Amino acid sequence: MSNDIAERASSNAEAPRLEPWLAVMLLAIVPMAAALVLPRELVMHLAAVAGMLFTTGFVMLVVQERRKR
Repeated sequence: MSNDIAERASSNAEAPRLEPWLAVMLLAIVPMAAALVLPRELVMHLAAVAGMLFTTGFVMLVVQERRKR
């Protein structure tokens, strides 16, 4: 019985989840998708927002990985 509980606890620890940095990186797709339908004057601004979101997500990933060490 105790082995069964230990197996469940270890399997829950390995369950995939959405990381915060991944959510931010995926959010960077939204401005670029919007740039396809909005006027050309906004494309560069939306690209800048997407770039900042992507960079922020990358920094969050680096910080998370450094904390694990």
